[in-house]
Amino acid sequence: MSEESGPPECPRPDARTEQAGRWVAAQDRGHLSPSEQARFDRWLKHDSRNVGAYVRAQAIYRALNYTTAEAPLLREVARPRAPTVGRRHLFAGAAAACAASLVAGAIPPDRVTLLRREQESPRRYAWQDAIVTLDALSAAYVPASARTGRGIRVLSGRIGVQAARATARVSVGRFVFQAADADFDLALDAARPTLVAYRGAIGVSNGSLHTVLQGPAIYHLPGDDAPDQTTFIPHPLSATGILSSRAWREAQAVLSNTPVAEAAAQFSRYSRTRIEITNDRIARNRVTGSFDLLRPADFARSVQRLLGCHLSESGGRLILS
Repeated sequence: MSEESGPPECPRPDARTEQAGRWVAAQDRGHLSPSEQARFDRWLKHDSRNVGAYVRAQAIYRALNYTTAEAPLLREVARPRAPTVGRRHLFAGAAAACAASLVAGAIPPDRVTLLRREQESPRRYAWQDAIVTLDALSAAYVPASARTGRGIRVLSGRIGVQAARATARVSVGRFVFQAADADFDLALDAARPTLVAYRGAIGVSNGSLHTVLQGPAIYHLPGDDAPDQTTFIPHPLSATGILSSRAWREAQAVLSNTPVAEAAAQFSRYSRTRIEITNDRIARNRVTGSFDLLRPADFARSVQRLLGCHLSESGGRLILS
């Protein structure tokens, strides 16, 4: 987008959405030039409705998957490798000591991989006949082959599973989940699992308990210290709810009338930069739009523009006051 071809400073009401979409597309292609960035900033400041149009355009753009996510093949990196210390690596063979709890019988160490993510972008992996996405601050044991008879065991955090025709098996806490032709998330928060079923039927078992949960809905399961229950209450998901819930897989936060304080807390999972809010009025204000979870400064600047508050930076902190 050149300076001459960019949106005008004073958009017509019926052109606002189109202009917002052009800015989002231009940013997706790469960094704006200094003149383009200045023009974009003037466009945002000219009318508060431009900010709303821009964040809505972001949400639509991300939801349509215009940005291709990385999808490395887990089966290509599950072979034994020399020990490597680094926060972005797979630790092949590190789960050998825990193999007995995952599989029946003796399994060679190279059959299980410890997969972990730190404060970074979620990453997708092709595993057997499914695509799995591991969130930041998450860890899971992953068998390299379906012949082990076991599936992925989530140790912490959150995992997304897009299962194809073959049955994918994932265990969280004391529960085992099995599904084919389904799409769902599993999260372990304070030892209490949560299932977010976007599509399909997911079988759940725990000893003598066997049931099938249908999507789209959210299910909160009991923790290890809670008594068994044979029924789980579904909390239905709307189309907007599905978009918002799945956004983490693309390192996006799709917010809908969300308090600023609640929204800001999401960024701490993916970045060491902290957003601090010193004013209760700012914390209670609500925001709507799509934001990159890896770029907390962009979110803070959006709040600054929207609410007209002050933004400062100090020692890895973004302070809204």
